[in-house]
Amino acid sequence: MSKFWLLLLGPWIFIEIAQAAYDPLSVPNNRYGVHILDPAEIESAAKLVNSSGGDWGYVTIPIRSDDRDVTKWSAFFEQARKFHLIPILRLATYHDPVNGGWVPPTPYDLIDFANFLSGFPWPTQNRYVILFNEPNHAKEWGGGVNPARYASLLIDASDIFRSRSADFFLLSAGLDMSAPTAADSLEALEFYRRMSQAQPNWTQAVDGHSVHAYPNPAFTASPYSTSRFGITSFRFEQKYLSKLGMHPKPIFITETGSLSPAKFYPEAFSVWTDENIAAITPFLLHASQGPFQGFSLTDSQSQPKTAYYDIFRLPKSAGSPLLSTYTPPPPAPISSQSPESKFAETNPIMNNISNLWIKLFPPPKRQKISINEKQFDVEIADTPKKIELGLSGRENLPPDSGMLFVFEKPASYPFWMKDMRFSLDFIWISNRKVVQISENVLPPDASHPVPTTITPDQPVDHVLEVTAGFVKNHAININDEVDYRP
Repeated sequence: MSKFWLLLLGPWIFIEIAQAAYDPLSVPNNRYGVHILDPAEIESAAKLVNSSGGDWGYVTIPIRSDDRDVTKWSAFFEQARKFHLIPILRLATYHDPVNGGWVPPTPYDLIDFANFLSGFPWPTQNRYVILFNEPNHAKEWGGGVNPARYASLLIDASDIFRSRSADFFLLSAGLDMSAPTAADSLEALEFYRRMSQAQPNWTQAVDGHSVHAYPNPAFTASPYSTSRFGITSFRFEQKYLSKLGMHPKPIFITETGSLSPAKFYPEAFSVWTDENIAAITPFLLHASQGPFQGFSLTDSQSQPKTAYYDIFRLPKSAGSPLLSTYTPPPPAPISSQSPESKFAETNPIMNNISNLWIKLFPPPKRQKISINEKQFDVEIADTPKKIELGLSGRENLPPDSGMLFVFEKPASYPFWMKDMRFSLDFIWISNRKVVQISENVLPPDASHPVPTTITPDQPVDHVLEVTAGFVKNHAININDEVDYRP
């Protein structure tokens, strides 16, 4: 098994929601920023948002669940520190090759993102994370709008991210304020209403509010329009959310832009005078030849357009955010005989991460297990961290061996095949008897990229994962006796 849903374990469910480190508006703040698509654009972003007296501006960037390149993102955070930029990372999944749009996120994605992002040298104490994008559009959520599921995801995110670091500053996704209630979208305020109907406390799970403030209709309206579809649409959101019980929170305008950009930004910034606006990151710095070229502040050759210079010339302030005190953990000695040590010697970042991983997920204990008097060697996963890791990322198992998951109390525990590289047989055990068998559960691949989730149809207290074919080769059957021998 790759991953086990950690939230199902009672001791790991957090009752109180921790708060982020500090209010970004409580310190001198340069609210100017820009949205980028590639970490390599960070130096160019700094030249824009820290121009004309500015310092420590913001940069919004998406990070996909299939783009966890440690070297690339380590360099991004180091460059952000060097060029005095405050990162805002927007979580994303990946495109569904079958149905189009984006695959809907799950708590498993949150666990992976939290683990991945907690190990980097963020430049500031607050670690700003936007929890996905415009979920009131079906194309952003697996083809269907689901306010209740998104509200639950925010609550899960609060538990998961804050268990890694109290410095995570979580932002709800910006909604499309111009979306109608239709087959493939839901009007934004109605989306909020249904979120609160399903999960009344979802507003407590986030520290700030990400909004999209475009001059609609058609991205060409006057910036002075007071319509709920214009660049001050977030004021309508705030008013409605206050009725739903949300206390005032910092506003992050993480997307804005116009297809009629002449004088748009000088006029828009004169309108955005609300004291609770922490950041404004126009979409977007560079679009190359893509579909967003009309919004791009630079042309296909990365040369500034007029709108770029309009922002560049606007007077800015010098921000003074609280800086991170992050220091990488000291390297631990690695056996010279292991192939990992050779790689770590030439890659200190991976060395530190590898050592931290070993501390968080120590090698499983081993013991003997017998099924109908046939004895096998198994690794033991009996803590939340070991259960969560499972067999993720391994290439194979030794012959006639497996991993035994040990639970404190019987339940129908779900398993999934994320990050698995080979097929498995699952032997579900209760009261020292085999009660169910699931054979040849496949790992994800290019033709089936969404990992399989598998759940027993009855409570179990142990689960044995073995290489596919094990059950047939050893003639394992339901009602077989199981014995554990340390």
